[in-house]
Amino acid sequence: MVKKTSREERIIVRKAKIEEKLKDLIRKLVSSEYYLPYGTIIDLSRIPLSMFYDNVEKIKKRAIEILTSDNEEAEIYRQLIFMLSVHTAITGLTPYFMATIRARALRRPFSSDISHLVYEELELSSEKDWWKKQGYKMAVKMYGDLIQLNFAYTPVERIFDLSLMPWKAPVERKVLISTLQSRALIERQPLKPFESSKVDEDIAEKIVSFGIELRQRVIEGFLKLRPLRAGDIFRYVYEWAKRKAEKLKEHQHLIRMLDRSIYEELFVAPYYLHHYNIINIDLIRYELFWELT
Repeated sequence: MVKKTSREERIIVRKAKIEEKLKDLIRKLVSSEYYLPYGTIIDLSRIPLSMFYDNVEKIKKRAIEILTSDNEEAEIYRQLIFMLSVHTAITGLTPYFMATIRARALRRPFSSDISHLVYEELELSSEKDWWKKQGYKMAVKMYGDLIQLNFAYTPVERIFDLSLMPWKAPVERKVLISTLQSRALIERQPLKPFESSKVDEDIAEKIVSFGIELRQRVIEGFLKLRPLRAGDIFRYVYEWAKRKAEKLKEHQHLIRMLDRSIYEELFVAPYYLHHYNIINIDLIRYELFWELT
């Protein structure tokens, strides 16, 4: 008699298939266009496959659309991006909750009681079933999309959780770190209540293009040069970035954050290239070989 598979087993099998398909898409994106989102397969699997983009032009177009669109979803994204630009990191799902309140408050009449709106959202989020079925799913989907679009990344410690300690259940508390693409937008953050957070299309296009092309340059350097030390690839990335940044002098915060962001990209990239089985490194010992000069 053939044993019937349980619903839980079918869900596990289906999840594994989705993750494997997603890994293939990411590897193709890396090999064809040198672009790699800095997020774990668990982070990115929260995005529906229909929302996962398989080429850089689609990624750029979507990122620019989020910065320039007038709909509520784009406003929530921007509120999260502005939080990242100011605080460098956001933790847990509370930032998503606050971004939703701010986005809805912007669409209320000036005389509206915003405290009442906050109370409504708190009341809704306190309903366990709603938060479990809807709020949580929407939040992790949006967080995954921010990673895909290069507005954020997941710290490398998350890879250690998944790769080196398989006996330990993955930590569910979400942590996102800002990228240069988010940090450069701090100068565009609205400082007045109910002020539009939309970014001019020309500005959005320049910042998104620079951020994504910086990532591509880093990944290209690792795959072509196969460096043992960060110094072996730093100049390859830095000289390119400086030339490009010369054309973006009006974006002062991007210029100020450039050096830090290049070092950060160089540090994070090999761990995610390893996570997706693109290069093979010793995760424990690799840091010992980083010599920055």
